[in-house]
This record gives sequence, structure tokens and C-alpha cells, in this order.
Amino acid sequence: MQELKKYLLIASFPKLQYLDTQNLSPHGVCRLIENSQNIKEINTWNKFLGEEAVYNIKLFKVIAKNCPNIESLHFNTHLKNLGGVKEIILNCNKLRKLGIDIIYEDDGDDHEREIICDEVLNYLLNYSPRNFDEFTFNRNWRFSVNNLKKFFEDWRGRKQIKFIPCFNECVHFTQKHIEILHKYYNEGVIDIDASLSYGMHDY
Repeated sequence: MQELKKYLLIASFPKLQYLDTQNLSPHGVCRLIENSQNIKEINTWNKFLGEEAVYNIKLFKVIAKNCPNIESLHFNTHLKNLGGVKEIILNCNKLRKLGIDIIYEDDGDDHEREIICDEVLNYLLNYSPRNFDEFTFNRNWRFSVNNLKKFFEDWRGRKQIKFIPCFNECVHFTQKHIEILHKYYNEGVIDIDASLSYGMHDY
């Protein structure tokens, strides 16, 4: 592993377009991105043990600075680090797809979770490129009903969005949330078959 880290420090991949990593140290992922300038897709997953969580924040900055051509991005992160997503959205003007898995943390503070998750929707609404059209998320997200409704209402008139819950059950995603997805799918704001979305089989 130390040998791999050493080579990552000096490796250069100017033609690299697709980066898919699992459990590679966040520092290593950052160096790969810094040494590549034409990445179009990143899919990275890490356990973020101990001090590695710090590099989760650095990862956002590295992507924002070094990936002007990125179109698709999927990663996992701690809830407290989600604010860094704004920098990516502001700087990556070709981004079309964003998937974020929040790492489970039993902090018991659902109100704070809701505020942070709602803010990410606001980033997408206010700063995402006009061709942005897909957002996926896991069961550890928590959106307020009012902000979710506002997000879709204000998205109206833009390119239809694929708003994809990647789970079968979630205590944070209630019947009211499902009804909102159903409503805005029927009105053409959401570009995905509502029957395939979470809970839509009830309709």
C-alpha cells in the first residue's frame, strides 16, 4: 500500500476520463484527480476512518479546481461535509449527474440533518448548470416537505430532472414526500416513471 501511495504522488494521467475507486485513500483519490485534467466521470467510495474524513473536504475542493469537464459525479460523505458540494456545483459547469450517499451517523439531530440536506437542494436549484438533470441520494438524507415542494416548483421550466431515491424504505422519506414526487412527475417536472420511484407502487 505504501508503494502504491508513492506512485500516486508522481503518476500523471492526462487522458484519464473515468475514475472509479473503492476504499482507495482519499489522499490518493485527490492526487489522481490533481494529476489528471480531463476527467468526465468520478465514482468514489471510502469508509473515511479517522483523519481520512478531512480529505473528504479536500476532495470537493480538488474536484472543483481540477475537473472543469466533469459530467457525472458520485461519492459518499459525512453529513457535516455537505456544504463543500456548493463549490463543485459553482465551478463544474458541465455537471449533469450528481449522486451523494451520506454516511450513517446516529447523531439524533434530525433538525440539523434536514437543514443541511435542504441546503444542498438549494445549491442545485440556484447554481447548477442548465443541463443538470439527475440527482440520486441514499436513505440517510432528510428533506423537509416544504423545501422539497419548493425545489420542484422552482425547477419548473428547466430541463426535467431525474430525482432518484436509492433505497426501498426510509424513515426520513414519508408519504408526504412520496405525494410530492408523484405530483411533480405528473406535471412533467420530474423525468422518471413515478411507479419506479420509492413508494410509487402505492398509487
